[in-house]
Amino acid sequence: MLTDCGRELYGLLADRGLSLREAARQAGCSPGYLSNVCHGRKALTPRVAARLDAVLGTGGTFAAFAVVPPSAAGFPVPVPVLTADISRGNAVAVIAALREILPGYIQADRLVGSAMLLLPLYSHIATVERACEVARGQDRADILAFASTFIEFCGWAHQDAGELDHAMQLTSKALDYAVELGDQRTIAYTLMRKASIATEAGMPGRGVGMASAALAHRDALTPRLRAVILRQRAQASAALGESEAASRDADAAVDEAVAGASQGEDDSAPYCSPVYAAMEAGAVRLRLGQPADALAVLERILPQWSDAGQPRDHALFLARLAQAYAALGDRDRARAATEDALTAAAGLTSRRVTSQLAGLASKLAALDDQGTTTIRTKLAAAGVTQGGPP
Repeated sequence: MLTDCGRELYGLLADRGLSLREAARQAGCSPGYLSNVCHGRKALTPRVAARLDAVLGTGGTFAAFAVVPPSAAGFPVPVPVLTADISRGNAVAVIAALREILPGYIQADRLVGSAMLLLPLYSHIATVERACEVARGQDRADILAFASTFIEFCGWAHQDAGELDHAMQLTSKALDYAVELGDQRTIAYTLMRKASIATEAGMPGRGVGMASAALAHRDALTPRLRAVILRQRAQASAALGESEAASRDADAAVDEAVAGASQGEDDSAPYCSPVYAAMEAGAVRLRLGQPADALAVLERILPQWSDAGQPRDHALFLARLAQAYAALGDRDRARAATEDALTAAAGLTSRRVTSQLAGLASKLAALDDQGTTTIRTKLAAAGVTQGGPP
């Protein structure tokens, strides 16, 4: 469904006889991005808004639709953030209400990615912080437990949207709450999240260090938590080219995930199933430049994968499978898996997915035949350019 911005843009393009692709070219952005803006899947940035106003001669029409991104001016504020009414008397009730809302945000994130959630999530952050400030005694402990989970999720949402600086800031705040609470499992999981952000930001050495710190009290952790932390340390070690350490941790993560499938305790990593851990082990092999080993892992779990409830992870799996085929020169299967990955990624607003697709575009470029050229054109039409992680 078109947004108000989309209807305005398409109406103006029709009046001027321009295509969306041509408007995107003149505005200095991809057609895929502009289409996502029109359908409400991405925010219109001030830079692109200004270019559209210049191209279409609209004198500020699109500037009014633009959202200042977090990297440019702190966080965008979608609504006035009012916290004056949060007091010791109502803080528990307010947090209880937000606790009911959070599962819906988590499910929406899994289904469509995080970019569309940033604005509504931000509207709650000051309220949660204020509740932590005023609460005392057992109420404070209960609110801190929620705050560490909620703020960590906000950090994840910013990471998935590509806002790594703000992701780290929020995750550090979540860690502060977890440390005050003294919950070793929450501390360990939040350290793992900081390790993930650091690795993605090009600091894998820091990622290894924080993941190792997360395992300092490993006996206090569930098998599934150990699995997700080992998986992250493996990714960081692979980024450093430390093949032996990365492979060892990736395999250990799978073993822990298998054990975690029958654990009787809830934790922060219900998504870290044996199949998920195996997919991540395959990704580690890809990053290490071992596509044959990666393919052996990914093909083994292919019959177990579905997109039920986890379309983003399904799209990641298919993109990695396609990368392995492409790296091994298997054109037909690389093209088929890429088609599947594009289908699975449709409607997702996740930098994690687009980054994997960008890495896939680079590998397909090396095959250089008519069939792969067609697929690369489809990737480009979806707003994917070459680059990204291996």
